[in-house]
Amino acid sequence: MYDVKKSALVGAIIVILIIVGIAAYSLYSNHKEEKVLRVLNYSEYISPKVLEQFEKEYGIKVVLDEYEAAEEAWAKLKAGGAGYDVIITAHSYVGLAKKMGLLQPLNKSALTNLANLDPRVASHPADPNQEYAIPYMWGTTGIAYVTTCVDDPPTTWKQFLDPNYLAKYQGKVALLSEFSETIMGAMIALGYDPSDRNNWNDQVMAQVEQLLKSIKPYLVGFYGASQYMPALENGQICLAQAWSGDILVVQNTTDTVQFINPEDGALFWVDFIVIPRDAQHVKEAHEFINFLLRPDIAAENVKFVWYASGIRKDLLVTWAEQHNDTELLDIVNNPLVYPPSDTKLIPSPVLDEQMSSYVETVRLHVLGGG
Repeated sequence: MYDVKKSALVGAIIVILIIVGIAAYSLYSNHKEEKVLRVLNYSEYISPKVLEQFEKEYGIKVVLDEYEAAEEAWAKLKAGGAGYDVIITAHSYVGLAKKMGLLQPLNKSALTNLANLDPRVASHPADPNQEYAIPYMWGTTGIAYVTTCVDDPPTTWKQFLDPNYLAKYQGKVALLSEFSETIMGAMIALGYDPSDRNNWNDQVMAQVEQLLKSIKPYLVGFYGASQYMPALENGQICLAQAWSGDILVVQNTTDTVQFINPEDGALFWVDFIVIPRDAQHVKEAHEFINFLLRPDIAAENVKFVWYASGIRKDLLVTWAEQHNDTELLDIVNNPLVYPPSDTKLIPSPVLDEQMSSYVETVRLHVLGGG
């Protein structure tokens, strides 16, 4: 009887161990097979509904991190991607990233929606053949102001960045934390075209640095979108160097904030989607990029960020008309989203190594006071 009981006990233990083993293997397998895509993007620059729909359609969990200035994304790219599978970054650093081997070449056979791209945007010199980068959104950099605070809004960069003008609004003015944009605004104010590579030299950069140092006492700081948007909306600041789409979003909740494309030139820029060199989920990254190029997904994104999409405007109009989407039609017909032909647009240049070095040097000198 003892041997029978012992045998039964051993058998029960074996059964329990088998069950536990199966459960553990199942948990391990599920964890192992879980698909995760890590994405780095500017703040407030993709619709949560888009991410939710991608997760639902593809069964891939998206982990989104956000940043404020292109220099932050550039630091991640220089580190091989820092664990990210997709990075949305400014065109200014795409050329350098390609040259330094920091990007994965794109598999165009997996990007079946490439034909939806706007040819004007797709031909941008950062990567005109879409070998490494895909246009995401584009817009302009100009000046935002609060009507209840500013009774003499500036019409040019020269007026805006004048210490005599800013003194009136001391502590109520913000410039962009993305310092390449700040430098280019200062270049225009000084009479230099930032799209001309010849103007990126020691002499001009010294003048830019001097100008920015002269106006720094009147600034509340150098802000990203997640900072200047609520500050303008709440009246905490009166003036800001800003990106067009952000102000259109703010205007949904208040009519006191306006945006100006300066008469001496609004900066025209394009943001790109790239796959970093060390990305671990390349197949999923391509699926995500192709997903973003669909008209229905681009439409949802445009309604959230209020910027012009990298895909063709006519595709968005068709989608809006077919689905009676008056909100989307209002956005694509807004002159701040698609500026009229008489707007002076200055294309932001694709930075080379020396230009990138100038940006970092001026930034350190201005912020550090050196």
